[in-house]
Amino acid sequence: MRQVRYQRGGVILLFCCLLLSGCTGLTLKNEEGEALADAVGVYTLVNLRPDEKRARLYATNYQQEGFIPLCTEVKISKTSSKVITFIDLTTNKQYDYYYHRSAGEPFDEHLLKYFGKTCNKEKVAKLSKTDQEGIKTGEAKAGMSKEGVVLAIGYPPMHRTPSLQSDQWTYWRNRWITMQVVFVDGKVSRVGR
Repeated sequence: MRQVRYQRGGVILLFCCLLLSGCTGLTLKNEEGEALADAVGVYTLVNLRPDEKRARLYATNYQQEGFIPLCTEVKISKTSSKVITFIDLTTNKQYDYYYHRSAGEPFDEHLLKYFGKTCNKEKVAKLSKTDQEGIKTGEAKAGMSKEGVVLAIGYPPMHRTPSLQSDQWTYWRNRWITMQVVFVDGKVSRVGR
């Protein structure tokens, strides 16, 4: 009887350890192995669209009213397996970025598309005038390239757009309403429902 109780206790202890290991902070490192959490010189790699009232962003990339421009310096202050907290160093506003399985990839890989140690402004300067205007306003506009759309409004969620090679990308405005970006010959031909 005593041995069964010890075995049960051991199983419970093992389960608790496994559970707690899933709650630890996310180790967010770029391809060069540099840590991004608490690092100096971390930037947004695309425009971000937060829910300004609740100071939240979501991995589903809801196209909300808020706007954090491409190349904004941020400080990632907290990380976990489901949420990171960062501060926009331009405004000193703090945001929480929530993970969701619809991102279709591990959270750390997903975040590395949105945050990095360098922001290539020269690449943006080489894009078309239409791309640059869309990036500046944070909108997908007719005539923009796929690269310009990604920089302007972020990546479409993988569960609705599994490949960027597709000619129709689906974004979410909120939990219920979607937005389509349709491409013809690699350029935006239509944006709407």
